[in-house]
Amino acid sequence: MPKGSTGRGLRSRLPLVATALTLVTALSSCGLLGGSDEESEPQSGSKGNLETSDLKVSIMKTTDLAPFHLAMKEGFFEDEGLNVSFVDAPSGGDSLNKLVSGEVNISYASYTPFFLAESRGAAQNKGGIKLVADAAAAGPGSTMVVSLPNSTVKTVKDMANKRVAVTATGTISDLLTMSTLKTNGVDYGSIEWVATPFPQTADRLKARDVDAAFVTEPFIQDTQKRAGAVPIFDTAVGPTADMPVAGWGSTGDFVKENPNTIAAFQRAMQKGTDLALSDRSLVEPMLVEFSKVDEDTAKMATLLTFQSKLDATRIQRVPDLMLEFKVITTAIDVSTMVVPSAPAA
Repeated sequence: MPKGSTGRGLRSRLPLVATALTLVTALSSCGLLGGSDEESEPQSGSKGNLETSDLKVSIMKTTDLAPFHLAMKEGFFEDEGLNVSFVDAPSGGDSLNKLVSGEVNISYASYTPFFLAESRGAAQNKGGIKLVADAAAAGPGSTMVVSLPNSTVKTVKDMANKRVAVTATGTISDLLTMSTLKTNGVDYGSIEWVATPFPQTADRLKARDVDAAFVTEPFIQDTQKRAGAVPIFDTAVGPTADMPVAGWGSTGDFVKENPNTIAAFQRAMQKGTDLALSDRSLVEPMLVEFSKVDEDTAKMATLLTFQSKLDATRIQRVPDLMLEFKVITTAIDVSTMVVPSAPAA
């Protein structure tokens, strides 16, 4: 299927039923996900009052974007009157840059680039950064530090003075790791952080360039398969349990000028998230097609917890963590950045 296209490949064979999903780690509520085109039509006026029907978004090849791809394939954006196209970005920072430059209207990224940009006033001339939808939180076993069986790192207590691969410093990778080390009384300031894109982590471990590595799926599986790595400790426990890790952002100007379009995007993403949470078997093909993992990895991967509705109190934990570890130097009030979630149609 070409980029940006919509379809109803799953809807044609699956009745979509309203599901009340009560999960400790997922804040989701859904309306009726209709089994036919007529049933899934939004309430009167929602298509007609869109400020723009064309929406361009920036995404990444991550496993937590399965709800977005389901929303595309099921035609949830189309139901809302939206023509959504997307471009790939190699990192959260690059995705954010596409937003600030005006290349896209909405970008997906881990939360740290959004808050770093807001703290630096990177989009001040465009009304600042606004958060329009949640995407994922770190559930148990979804964000791990791994090492090789013969590494000197056997437990979290062995991490001091070690070389540790992370995507970059000042990201959710090293923040989750540092918080876990601090909780366990390990000197996180002694760590030598080695910037390593996730796809290169297995090679870095095999080459002994690092002693341990922070990974999330599908790269937990990838490092196990290609390097023989073993999990050492979970970084989503204690103070960082259920930590929000990624979401969708736009600029203040775009949100102000296009409130109905943003609301339509939010409703479609909520439907995609509800569907992903209701049936993992629908998620796995999305991982194979869009995250470029094999079928075995898709079946075995411990996924991040899909989210959609924004909760300022929950997400406040991220900039607070950034402030604690001096990634940012001034406090950020997330409530001023969150766009209220649209009610279900």
